[in-house]
Amino acid sequence: MIKQTVILVDLPVFPKGSISLSLPAVASVLSSYYEIEIFDLNIIDGNTFFSQIDKNKSIAFFGLKVSCQNIENAISLTSEIRQYFPKSSLIWGGELPTLLPEKCLKYTDTIVQGLWEPIADSLIADLQNVKLKKTYIGDNKFSLTDIHPPRFDLIKDPSRYYSFMGMPLETSRGCTEVCSFCMVHVMQKKNYFVKSSAQLERELTAYRGKFINIVDYNFGVNSSHMIDTCSLISKSGASGWMAEMCIEELDNEEILAAMKASGCKIIYCGLESIEEKALNSVHKMNTNHIENYERIIRKVQSHGIQIASGFILGIEGMNKRTFEKTLDFFQKMGIIYAKLTFLTYNPGTKVANYMQKKGTFTTDDISFYDGNHLSYLPNGVETDTVISGTEFFISNFYSLRNIISRSWQTKLSLMERLEFILFNICYREAYLQWIKKNVLHNPENFADLLNEKFSKRWSVNIADKLLSLIRRF
Repeated sequence: MIKQTVILVDLPVFPKGSISLSLPAVASVLSSYYEIEIFDLNIIDGNTFFSQIDKNKSIAFFGLKVSCQNIENAISLTSEIRQYFPKSSLIWGGELPTLLPEKCLKYTDTIVQGLWEPIADSLIADLQNVKLKKTYIGDNKFSLTDIHPPRFDLIKDPSRYYSFMGMPLETSRGCTEVCSFCMVHVMQKKNYFVKSSAQLERELTAYRGKFINIVDYNFGVNSSHMIDTCSLISKSGASGWMAEMCIEELDNEEILAAMKASGCKIIYCGLESIEEKALNSVHKMNTNHIENYERIIRKVQSHGIQIASGFILGIEGMNKRTFEKTLDFFQKMGIIYAKLTFLTYNPGTKVANYMQKKGTFTTDDISFYDGNHLSYLPNGVETDTVISGTEFFISNFYSLRNIISRSWQTKLSLMERLEFILFNICYREAYLQWIKKNVLHNPENFADLLNEKFSKRWSVNIADKLLSLIRRF
């Protein structure tokens, strides 16, 4: 019997250029029942998308990964798919269907809220029996033991993507913390599960010679899992790895030694602010103690591991001096890169309703709730201060002069220093595009960044390739 086809679609996002784990993970479950094709609309346009689909195939459904950022793209593409393939079902999954299910059901046949794997079998059975439900809810009560490895082989021409952020690997799911702005507890709740050593060993065979990006929301929750994972990575033949975890979880010599031995290069920590009042306002008081920042960062760097940081824009108490002090601290500490995110309380969440008492939501445009736009201001924080401060920080922190200067604030060999600089040349590109397109002052210009087809800028492409060579040798 000829298998039906499932078409999975990555909608436009910004920043672009990194391989996503989501659709290869979805495809891994479906591929036992269907032929799977994955299309990335960051790489190709809509016309090319439709021209590449074999009209003679029986298509069971089109699956779209939808976020606040690309809601308009999802609506438009869904309408076109209905015209070309009226007999195929349409399923939306991802962030937005989880946040605003009723809105999404106005446009699509079915939504998946939360996680995919817990509902996959029932959805497939219903689809085959022509009894597809409107809504499937995947709770985070699903063991990660023996789940299918992601189907990265279905990604068309991986060389089209940048490699500096690495190939995504999930080793655990969920988070035990309760940061008020975070989407994890909406998508995955507070339950926390880890993959078994046997499961990870099977998956890691696909990462030989590659740089790994562990995409767990908090890799550091379970120390024994961390150490086991480090051991497995050491044997995998990977060219190094990076991950995200809380700064306090790094204050452990045994863990740092295991990380160093396995080729860890960068740990991203959500420092978010260097002001205690600001941290308390987003419920980071349990994980972040400013008095420990410098000591732990230096401790981690002494093991040859670089620290990256989050920086929340528009957080409580933010003023001009906040940007100056943060720049000075990040420069002094040799922070390898800073991820800038506007304080965002997503529509459809309880915390968003609560925060109306403590500030102002500056827009009701759903697409602005993506961390790339100013959508919320705490009482006493001014729009002009946040926007001008953000421009100041980007222009200074990501200037080539300050990147090089920052690399001298941590002990590095010549090749490690070059790696530090090349990574910044790649990573800063998204923020330089904010400035180039003037999206801070004119948010509507962001649509240009979102919808333009991704292509590698020549200077970033060279830096990306050099970085990849250094990591290997």
